[in-house]
Amino acid sequence: MKNMNQWEHDDRRESPRLRLRLRLAVVYPQREGRTALPIYHGASHDIGMSGLSMLAEDNIFHEGEVKILLALPPAHSWASQKIITATVEMTYAIRSSKLNAYKIGMTFREFKEDGKALLQAALGRAPTKDAAPGTQDADPVSRMTQPIDSQPLGC
Repeated sequence: MKNMNQWEHDDRRESPRLRLRLRLAVVYPQREGRTALPIYHGASHDIGMSGLSMLAEDNIFHEGEVKILLALPPAHSWASQKIITATVEMTYAIRSSKLNAYKIGMTFREFKEDGKALLQAALGRAPTKDAAPGTQDADPVSRMTQPIDSQPLGC
């Protein structure tokens, strides 16, 4: 049995995550005989090659796979913005009183066309600095405006 200190630094992710806000849309599957769920627009909280998490005011968790559209920043100031389409599985939804939002975790299952290569290139270009184990901050302001759930109270 692990004690609390061991859990604090235990990262079960397949790849490191960057604390990076990218605009995204969640598209729920259409099911015959059911009212279609609206597309949810939001932003990533952190992202890596194995998955991402996002913050949402409401619990938008959906069991099973959904599609996401992820807007990548342009590689150059003169370049156009790229949109990745991927199939993800929502793996958890946790209500955080510290963030006053639901934190929704997603695992990438499949990328459309060259989406995986585009994401890998974008993550490689993102500015980074050391952060909590398993994550890196791509935006120094993000830690000030969005506290990390795993920090002990008072930090």
